[in-house]
Amino acid sequence: MFKCFLGSALILAAALPVKAEIGPGLGPNNIASSTDDVAYVCTNDDNGRLTLRSGSGTSFRKIKEIPNGNIVNILSGQYGRDRYYWWNVRHERSLGWVRADYVCNDPQ
Repeated sequence: MFKCFLGSALILAAALPVKAEIGPGLGPNNIASSTDDVAYVCTNDDNGRLTLRSGSGTSFRKIKEIPNGNIVNILSGQYGRDRYYWWNVRHERSLGWVRADYVCNDPQ
């Protein structure tokens, strides 16, 4: 039975479309997380910061900046009007939205 399941999983994985990497993170594949997953901020610069916003897009208010390497808890995700995928995250005591392509080790 395990061999059958494994073979089916490999066939399914081969049929899924491949997405190109946008930023240093892996970005989205249209699946929003239903659990509280842990990931971390990964910018192009070791001293970089990722903006946490009040909504899923650059037009939303800036809440704070999260330093590169900091842990975030992923709550859900969606595409913004800017056509980028955004994660709704918790960082320390703040809730907000960050661009998915600057988050590494996400559930995608």
